[in-house]
Amino acid sequence: MSLEMHQDDVGNPPACTATLATAGVCAARCGFLYSAALELARGQDYAGARRAFQECVEICPSYGKAWVSWAQMEKRSRKAGAGDPLARCRMVLQQGLSLNPDSAPLCQAWGLMELQRGNVLAAVLLLERSVAHDPRCSPVLRWKAVRTARQTVGSRRRLRALGPQTGGFA
Repeated sequence: MSLEMHQDDVGNPPACTATLATAGVCAARCGFLYSAALELARGQDYAGARRAFQECVEICPSYGKAWVSWAQMEKRSRKAGAGDPLARCRMVLQQGLSLNPDSAPLCQAWGLMELQRGNVLAAVLLLERSVAHDPRCSPVLRWKAVRTARQTVGSRRRLRALGPQTGGFA
């Protein structure tokens, strides 16, 4: 049986819509797992936190807060092995966004991570996408680092439009 999930406007865990009883159980389980994952991450039990986050998003795949928290944990878990922490962070955000393509918080989190990596084009595209999905995300576009990145991307776009005959690049 496929269960449809919905997240409310303030980011609370989505609830299953199959039945009222199921909805309460789903939301409660998801909330418990999310809290447990955060606690495990604070205690630097990253493997345990990953398992809890994974189970949480399996139950409630549209729970953007869980995806973002999981990605932030991966970014901060430098001692946890298993490759580059920013690559793990990106992987979690990609997975979350593939399941929730209209999620403004996921676009914003991924855009800010790309900005930290110096990937200004990806950062600008993702941050602008987050604002397109939810105008309440627009304050991030006024941050100095984001304004600078947008100016850089805009300059590059203008140079490309000029073409090679005027000193632009293709």
